[in-house]
Amino acid sequence: MSPTREEIQELKSTLSITVVAKRLGLSIERGRFRCFFPERHAHGDRTPSVSINEEKGYFKCFVCNDVKGDVISLVQIALGVPFLEAVKWLKGDAPSIKRDTQQINIKKDIQNEKAEEHPKFFKEKILFDFLNLLSPIPLNKPAAWWLASRHIYKPVWDKVLLRLIDDYHRVSRELLAIHSLEDLQFAGLFNSQGNLRYGRHPLIIPYVDEQRRPFFFQARAIDKNVTPKELNFQGTIPFPYNKESLDGKEGTIYLCEGAIDTLTLLGHGFSAVGIPGANSFKPEWVKMFKNKKVILCLDNDVAGRAAEERITALFKEAGLETRSFGLLPEGEDINSWFSSH
Repeated sequence: MSPTREEIQELKSTLSITVVAKRLGLSIERGRFRCFFPERHAHGDRTPSVSINEEKGYFKCFVCNDVKGDVISLVQIALGVPFLEAVKWLKGDAPSIKRDTQQINIKKDIQNEKAEEHPKFFKEKILFDFLNLLSPIPLNKPAAWWLASRHIYKPVWDKVLLRLIDDYHRVSRELLAIHSLEDLQFAGLFNSQGNLRYGRHPLIIPYVDEQRRPFFFQARAIDKNVTPKELNFQGTIPFPYNKESLDGKEGTIYLCEGAIDTLTLLGHGFSAVGIPGANSFKPEWVKMFKNKKVILCLDNDVAGRAAEERITALFKEAGLETRSFGLLPEGEDINSWFSSH
């Protein structure tokens, strides 16, 4: 006898798709498993790319358009059986566990697995893979023209490893081939709709340490009509931009508001570091400026002036010398000032 519509709906709403997947012999890692068709994937789907949404009772491969569906579809693909055979298997063999009960345990398992991971390393790995898919800034292209209009040229952008999302769809596709959507969303690269976040902010400015390892980045729009003009990578800002200038040696260093202002000063031969925004300077960063005379070059606006007072007090408390650049007209920043001079 064929199952009724009500029986089918009950299977879909009652059974835990994660438990069914495990009963089918699939290895579940942080809510995902390897695709049934590894030959379609880069590296044989070494990093599982089929994600399970336990709450919705749904699975999906982010490479193969035909590998998706509900708990019945999962059985059909895994066992290679038609619809009615899959329903029969579920009714006779799969455990009847209420999804809301099982979901609590599954979420706990996932949280425990995430807690056992080193989250910093986990995000660093994804960030490294993302930057590795990007291109150096090509000459005679809009990004290069935009930088040149701000008096930032190839020797500087090569030195600081500026990168470009030259093909949004390629970068998105290749990221999904090596990481699950869940992990890419966890890292902050993809939004809740499953899309790479930086389609309108293609200029990528990485924050690297002394070993040139990336820990953070800013994404910059080059179209003047796009707002906001900058997007930051999700997570903690680990250190000021261009940290390698904080080498502990005696000298003068310019502290700017924003990476673009920092790049402007670097291009004019000054030693400079930057902070992503007026309020982003952290007290623990003061010790990085050991042996430096600090010239504050924050924007001459309300936020910039308030931040300059706060940063000056932090340095004074640590016994370090600071002074203000003092030449910016109202509303100006370092880049606009150099462009007009």
